[in-house]
Amino acid sequence: MKRMIIKLLFGLCVLAVGAAHADNAVHYYFRTMDIRNGLSQNTVYQILQDKRGFMWFGTKDGLNRYDGISFRVYKKENSGLGKNFITALYEDRQGNIWIGTDGGVFIYDPVLDSFAAFKEVSDKRSVIGGFVTMIGSDDHDNIWISVENQGLFCYRQHEKKLLNHLYDSGLANVTRFWLNGNTCWVALYADNLYYTKDNFNTPMQPFRDADGNEIFKNDIINWQVNGSHNCIYVASLNGLTEINLTTGKARRLLNTYVRALQFRSDNELWVGAETGLYIYNLENDKLTHLTVPDQDDSYALSDNAIYSLCCDRENGMWIGSYFGGVNYCPYQWTYFEKFYPRDGLRHFGRRVREICEGNDGRLWIGTEDKGLFNFNPETGQIERFEHPAIYQNIHALCPDGDELWVGTFSGGLNRVNLRTGQVKHYAKGESENSMPANDAFTVCKTTTGDVWIGTTSGLLKYNRSTDDFTRIPRLRN
Repeated sequence: MKRMIIKLLFGLCVLAVGAAHADNAVHYYFRTMDIRNGLSQNTVYQILQDKRGFMWFGTKDGLNRYDGISFRVYKKENSGLGKNFITALYEDRQGNIWIGTDGGVFIYDPVLDSFAAFKEVSDKRSVIGGFVTMIGSDDHDNIWISVENQGLFCYRQHEKKLLNHLYDSGLANVTRFWLNGNTCWVALYADNLYYTKDNFNTPMQPFRDADGNEIFKNDIINWQVNGSHNCIYVASLNGLTEINLTTGKARRLLNTYVRALQFRSDNELWVGAETGLYIYNLENDKLTHLTVPDQDDSYALSDNAIYSLCCDRENGMWIGSYFGGVNYCPYQWTYFEKFYPRDGLRHFGRRVREICEGNDGRLWIGTEDKGLFNFNPETGQIERFEHPAIYQNIHALCPDGDELWVGTFSGGLNRVNLRTGQVKHYAKGESENSMPANDAFTVCKTTTGDVWIGTTSGLLKYNRSTDDFTRIPRLRN
């Protein structure tokens, strides 16, 4: 049994290296976690990894903390969290988690495992009570909060003072903001992208590119990330846009509704859209588009509507969707290619029993549910070897020069000529030199060239000169 397991693992390694070398392609495999695994709701708006390593998922019906094994769900019914619709998450330097909801802000204390409502009154005598669109901070540890129809708030933690910007300006519907030095960028819903300097002491100006165009006019900005070379990337209703802040030049990278952005490395930008997941290589402008397949796929995305992205400390990617819960893509420190029934490989079996190498360098794969397959490491293609004599439940493979021995469960033994494709079938017979059973579970060729076959009714030795078998008597004590 140990030898068989080692043989199988080695074969899988060869498959992985061969396939990766064959097409030089990277395949992405996901693990799905949804309500069937303990997630409170399948619509995941926000994802955060805290300082202790916990993953937090903000959904339409509860806040979820994941420890790598199970979920703990916080709701207004079982905790001090006053709202269940989670819209924003942010962890401050003290390790407290600020939670935006559709009705205000709550703060989670990890030491006390408790929530407190943020009810600070602003300089405009307003209290945050609306739909929170984003929470962030600046270099001075001030907490910034944008709220629908209430403007942009800045909470100076050390002074315990809350400032409300844009409250009386008519520009209160903030969807996104970010801070760059003393410049604050503000995106207004279906309006435009603006910037102001010196803590809103200068008038709000609409952003114009190097050609003077207001490229975000009437757009809806959903996300923004900072990239290399003083570039920023903006996700919006109209697509993905790169802005070089040094030159003012802008270029559109995608023309689809984009909701979330996350860098996995300096050059690899993950893009969550309404039309699936895009992985953009900024170095060579190569784009990979991943979507839900037409048929069931255990390792594929669970939904095309991507709402949130997060890269954890191990460089694993977490993808939140609208209907499909959370998808997790671990970083492949040691890359293995997976072969399983999916689009383009529907005919392949799921129950791999045996793997061996032929004399031409190709690999033969025996499955217990779909028969015999041949893998070409140069092309990465897997083809089914079909012959009416070969039963689909394969239990043994053994190369023998230009031939391949194939043993099956209840379907006899076969000898395949690899040059011609012809098959010689051996079945249970009555003579002493025939097969005593149709179950050939193991075949072995020795260093002397002898071929031995193990069946459920005893051991056989193949006679090359007469093309039959010698039954080996069972030793009796």
